[in-house]
Amino acid sequence: MASITLDELRRQVDKTGDLSPVNRQIAAFIADHLREVSLMTATELAEAAQVSQASVTRFCTALGFSGFSEFVRVLQDLIREEWQAPERVRYLKPAADDDPLLTQERQNLERLPAICRSPAVDEAVRFILEAPRLVLAGARASATLIPYAAYFFSKVRDRVEIATPGTILWDALASRPQPDTAVFTFVFPRYPAVLLQWIKDLTQWGTPVAAMTDRERSPVRAWADPCLVVPVASASLFDSYAAPLVLTNYLIRQVAAKTPDIARRLEAIEQYDITHHVYVRAGKGPAD
Repeated sequence: MASITLDELRRQVDKTGDLSPVNRQIAAFIADHLREVSLMTATELAEAAQVSQASVTRFCTALGFSGFSEFVRVLQDLIREEWQAPERVRYLKPAADDDPLLTQERQNLERLPAICRSPAVDEAVRFILEAPRLVLAGARASATLIPYAAYFFSKVRDRVEIATPGTILWDALASRPQPDTAVFTFVFPRYPAVLLQWIKDLTQWGTPVAAMTDRERSPVRAWADPCLVVPVASASLFDSYAAPLVLTNYLIRQVAAKTPDIARRLEAIEQYDITHHVYVRAGKGPAD
């Protein structure tokens, strides 16, 4: 199904409910319990609405989805900012033979080849290569991706810095122009208000901003260009970022491939590590 807003989905549910008494029963329950339904299985929805599971499947098909799985995935994308951690405790005991977290992450990873072929990825690589000073930014859960990205981007290019709320750089970027700076930000649900306001402030100074986010309707799209869209898995106590991490690694690799003398740079880093005994050799202890 094409991209849809929550209001459009509500109207479609109401319209589909008019098709039969059973559909009306399902539609009424969904309309009154959107957040709860977004966390349900088809069996749970059928039990809650007091209809058969087949009726739930037919209802979702009538809505224009391939089945319940697609319907609930779209609903989750539209509403999961409203989820609260206690509601996700249900994911602590997944089915032994069908863990929804693993299923979602497998599906997310299967979408990566198409994402990596998109023009937005090429634009992001150029953005990172051409930035004299690259600042990686994020807040709350989104910021957990930054250390990984910063560590490896620093191996393939110079002047990689980190900005998170409360740092001196965070405040400096928001308060005055930074003519040699470009910001790459990670923006995933639940979208931190402090991060979105900060990005908006950056654009007032003309600071270029690129972003990695989870959906086409992400609020960061109002200010970021390019904007990479990559799915996250929500079927756990906390969101899982397997696909964003792989996409980040892909970006690092593509930047390295277009960096002159990258082999010499990596060799210099390796020689430093060897000289300073950065890593423990196999079969040796730290004191050997």
